[in-house]
Amino acid sequence: MTRSSRRLVLAATLALIGPLPAFAQSAADGPQKVEILLDWKALPTYAGFFLAREMGAFERRGLEVTFAETQGAISSAELIGSGKQYWIGSSSGIATAIARSKGQPIKSLAVYYAKTPTVIYTRGEDRITHPRDLYGKTLGLVPGSITNEEFRALVAANKLDRSRIKETTVTWKAYDLIDKKVDALIDYDEMAPAELIAEGRRITMVRLADFGVKTYSLNLIVNDAAWADPDKREIARKVVDAVQEGYNSVRERPGDAALNFSRLFPRLAPRYVDRSMATVSQQLSGPPTGQQTRAGWEATLKTLEQLGLLAQPITVDDVAILD
Repeated sequence: MTRSSRRLVLAATLALIGPLPAFAQSAADGPQKVEILLDWKALPTYAGFFLAREMGAFERRGLEVTFAETQGAISSAELIGSGKQYWIGSSSGIATAIARSKGQPIKSLAVYYAKTPTVIYTRGEDRITHPRDLYGKTLGLVPGSITNEEFRALVAANKLDRSRIKETTVTWKAYDLIDKKVDALIDYDEMAPAELIAEGRRITMVRLADFGVKTYSLNLIVNDAAWADPDKREIARKVVDAVQEGYNSVRERPGDAALNFSRLFPRLAPRYVDRSMATVSQQLSGPPTGQQTRAGWEATLKTLEQLGLLAQPITVDDVAILD
């Protein structure tokens, strides 16, 4: 048979078979590539994402994943809302709701922290154990951080006189506290506070969740237009499942998760990773890990609306995908 004859036979065969199924075409094209935006640095908070990639959870679902970083949950919500470079990534429940109330086209796909892990942390000897103990003290706030909005929520929930608290602008360097440049700082429990405690320093923490700020926190968000695209929706669902697998390993075996995370990021002190990962394990929602509920979002939105943090009223269906 000549080459031209073989081509004719192949063409006739393909005509009889019809178009190849979508999954066969995808397999021929290789894995689906997706870049996930994380709202902060590679720390144990995001272990579920990194461990999912390390354990092959993305690969088994036909995904080739890379990660990008930005400076906080507000920035992440805005970048994913714009949809220009990133369309899926992590944020916080508060940042997601506030951004949505301002018209950003984003929705939550999963919630990993059912309550905010944010704390105001202070030197142990200063005995600051209640929000009112901040009166007359200097609190460092990082510009652009969602923790500023959470502090606003703490002030409103506890009817604090904010004028009696000295506020100053700081970076994320926890040593401003150790060097006594400030009396208090604000961050996630498993981040700077855990690092200082792992170093053997005496730190006292005021947990915002214990003083009226009861809202969803760390979550996975998606751009509305991307979710409306069938191909990207399929990818998003796979990301949800893979990250759930990664965070399940953290919740069930935090010691092993810490060991594996330390191998990925040897620059981090092992004692810090151990403590931080144990805290993350305790904070994870579920089972199932990542579960978000209508009741949980209703409580979050009610809290934010009562505290005056939403630009306009929004509903659960505006801010979350519950399917």
